[in-house]
Amino acid sequence: MLNIRINFVIDLKKLTRTAGVCLTVWSQLLMPVVHALPITAKPEKTVTVSLEYLTVTTTRSAAKKALASPYVKYFDPQTIAFLTTYSKGLSIKEWNALNHLWGSESHFNPKALNMRSHALGIAQFLPTTWGNYKVTKTYSASLQIKYGLRYIQKRYGSPSDPAGIINAWKFWQKHNWY
Repeated sequence: MLNIRINFVIDLKKLTRTAGVCLTVWSQLLMPVVHALPITAKPEKTVTVSLEYLTVTTTRSAAKKALASPYVKYFDPQTIAFLTTYSKGLSIKEWNALNHLWGSESHFNPKALNMRSHALGIAQFLPTTWGNYKVTKTYSASLQIKYGLRYIQKRYGSPSDPAGIINAWKFWQKHNWY
């Protein structure tokens, strides 16, 4: 007959600490992230805009993130223009004015060329405008939008309307150019 003796000792302090750590870890893994945010944090406002080819639903931070992504080169120019203006804090009213303005000028075509005036691109810059604003002539929709917004702000901006887009659209409606 074989006599085997097993000593089994339980250290209650270690067991209690281990159980506490396990419970803490599991509760943190299972707890939603929302509970970790301060109570005063408000969710960002979501906007939905219907563009020519698609409908965009976004927030300001999501628009900034989309513009920083490597996939922005695959976006259509109208979408890039909306995301750019919205991420910079412009209102939907200003976007609508810009949409009408550049839609009337070039239909957001970065290769649009006016054969009479030789105006080129989304914002329909004249050859002298490219030089006056010290920008390189380009077919890049993102750069044309950036330069076009800068042009509008410098030419039509005011303290009451910092973007100047609404003023530019009003001018275009009267003169059929801006």
